[in-house]
Amino acid sequence: MEYQLCILAAGSGKRMRPLTSTINKALLPVNSKAAISHVIEKHCNDIEIIIAVNYEKEKIKQYLDCAYPERKITYVDVPKIEGKGTGPGFSMLCCRKYLNKPFIFSTIDTLYPDDCPEPKNNWMGVSKVEDPVNFCTIELKSNNKLIKGFIDKSKSGTNLAFIGVAGIYDYKTFFANLLNDNTQIDGEIQVSNGFKGLIKNGLKPINFNWFDIGNLDKYYLANKYFSSNLVEFDFSKKDEYIYFINNKVIKYFSESKIVNNRIKRANLLKKLTPEIIKKFSHFYSYEMIIGNVLYDQTDIIIVKNLLNWLKKELWIPHHLSQKNKLSFYESCKDFYYKKTLNRLKNYYLRFKCSDKESIINNTDVPKVSDLLNQIDFNWLSKGIPSGFHGDLQFDNILLTNKNTFKLLDWRQDFSGLTKYGDIYYDLAKLNGGLYISYKKIKQNKFDIKFYNEEVYLNSEKDNYLINAKQIFNKFVHTNNYDLQKIEILTGIIFLNMSPMHHSPFNHFIYYLGKLHLNKWIRNLDNKS
Repeated sequence: MEYQLCILAAGSGKRMRPLTSTINKALLPVNSKAAISHVIEKHCNDIEIIIAVNYEKEKIKQYLDCAYPERKITYVDVPKIEGKGTGPGFSMLCCRKYLNKPFIFSTIDTLYPDDCPEPKNNWMGVSKVEDPVNFCTIELKSNNKLIKGFIDKSKSGTNLAFIGVAGIYDYKTFFANLLNDNTQIDGEIQVSNGFKGLIKNGLKPINFNWFDIGNLDKYYLANKYFSSNLVEFDFSKKDEYIYFINNKVIKYFSESKIVNNRIKRANLLKKLTPEIIKKFSHFYSYEMIIGNVLYDQTDIIIVKNLLNWLKKELWIPHHLSQKNKLSFYESCKDFYYKKTLNRLKNYYLRFKCSDKESIINNTDVPKVSDLLNQIDFNWLSKGIPSGFHGDLQFDNILLTNKNTFKLLDWRQDFSGLTKYGDIYYDLAKLNGGLYISYKKIKQNKFDIKFYNEEVYLNSEKDNYLINAKQIFNKFVHTNNYDLQKIEILTGIIFLNMSPMHHSPFNHFIYYLGKLHLNKWIRNLDNKS
């Protein structure tokens, strides 16, 4: 059947803050796809799509251009989304001139695992609810096969709600009624005004297994369902997302400068990273490469090959003048010292805690500030300028089916530098990913427990990583790198990560950073 798809995605998603502070909720990831992708992919590629947009509309356009460059999509600007006379009914009226055949109506809040019926007749998706005051509820005729009326957002509503997806066959009748019915609820025009006109033509209820992503709790519930619980811990950040769709990887960043620098660095890294095929101010994409990340490997020889490859292909020394070398050392100090102080400040503010002494895994550990005061940051900041990745750990290193390495999720800069960074930072990142498996973290295979003033940390790790750590240490020794410096930077990196993630990993990585730093500072003291 020939029909159109109309998606309402104009709203600002206030109930979804802080996740929607910089992005439309249509782009929030659900099982590694944007929510809007789950709506679009219910329909064939040749179906024309009409999307009502306003809030962060350019980001919606950029994402869809990356994900579906072959689809015919028309964007309709909704001039206002707040105040009297706005609402979903108003958004539909803005789309009216583009909808010239039967169409599927869908809000961006509504996700469902079932197939979507074609609009061969007039139908509304319905589901049972416990709180009718929050929904447009449905009254059925005595045979329960047709709808006879609506009770919109009222305590006297029924337990059967319209879920935000419908098939509209008699589209002219729908819009005629929506134009003529000026009824508003809380200052908003509702789409039910249009559906009232379809009742005389016959309006069928169709039951759906439905997930509403209109607030944070329901969004997380939907994500868990569609992800089939394969990834139990949310490792995402609200200012960047990654999507896997149509054999493409799409990356989003709220800051356009990050995208620009990542693209610049991809050009510098050349064939070490995937080739970028689409780039916009907030998104870039590349073809998905067949292979497995190094956490999925078991052959320890691969680790030896990796380190030799990194030394040859990535960690190429940059020879600097004495003046530029001193400037580079200052950049390292800013990165290792000032950035750490700022990140720790954010951690204490965000989680309403303070810097204090701890007992971690039966070890007395001083305050973080006391630990940092024992570090000679001039020594630590005398790095080695070279090519760099910036977040070099096994989850970001792919072994392809052609037995070559590809670097994923490279960082946009090192303390503002894009052409070179400190090799010790890459070594410390790699080292940190050998102490804890980020793959296991994502599977929730870690633990942090508090007993009075004591903290106990535990994470699952296999023999592969233990053996890889031994190979890493031998590589460091053979190439005359300073293991003490790498280990202290590893503890600092753990601390830096703590304000960036969700509970309980935020606290786990904070206390792990303290414990690790304490161990290696003591080791330095014993050697001096």
